Amino acid sequence: MTGAGSTEGLERIGRLRAPDPGQWPAEIAELASGFADKMGFVPNVIGNFALLPAHFLSWWAYFDDLMRGSSESGVTKTQREMIAVVVSAANGCHY
Repeated sequence: MTGAGSTEGLERIGRLRAPDPGQWPAEIAELASGFADKMGFVPNVIGNFALLPAHFLSWWAYFDDLMRGSSESGVTKTQREMIAVVVSAANGCHY
């Protein structure tokens, strides 16, 4: 088959099977529920990171520091969120 949707000549890409939410460690499930409450869904990145909980928790700590970090920088939480929105839009990211 050729044309739109054809996979002819393309290399197959491996896929990871993210664990079901019932299999997530408690710390990740707790963070995920916060996303679900705020956004109405849980972003795929959380399910994927649930494969390596230590990596997710490290990423979350980094993200949390960027978004809510010290006030020494003089950048408010609102300003940080506006910067994140502009960067996300520029990169075509829906989060």
